[in-house]
Amino acid sequence: MRNFIIVILINMFALFIVSGIFNGFEISSWQALVVSAIILSLINIYLKPIIKIIMLPVNFLTLGLFTLFINAFLLIIVEDIVKGFYIKNFATAFFGALMLSIIYLIVERFVIVRDQSFYNSSKTKVHYKESLDNENVIDVEGKYEDDKTAED
Repeated sequence: MRNFIIVILINMFALFIVSGIFNGFEISSWQALVVSAIILSLINIYLKPIIKIIMLPVNFLTLGLFTLFINAFLLIIVEDIVKGFYIKNFATAFFGALMLSIIYLIVERFVIVRDQSFYNSSKTKVHYKESLDNENVIDVEGKYEDDKTAED
């Protein structure tokens, strides 16, 4: 649930930025911005994967560039649902979808924390030599303090 709210906030931010950049991409009020972000998030979660699976052969042939057309189509669906959200034409939707994707990727990189990185950083410093008394175990991180005193 926390990540879903973060995704909605990122979509709100991205839609606000894109509406400021493109003249034909207009959001009339902050309520329309919030509703557009929520609907866009829900569509991206539930409808986009289905469309991407159906269009997989075309997406494969275009080396993934057809995804931008899918994103533009989804923006047009949001425009049809939300009053106060207006996109002038398909070209504006296409470049708006491109800009939304770029903004989303940049913001997501810094906002949403990946749990996997925490696990990787904590598992790298495990000392296997402490649990095994075998002399054939290689200590990659260097010698321990008690090994240094035993050698002196």
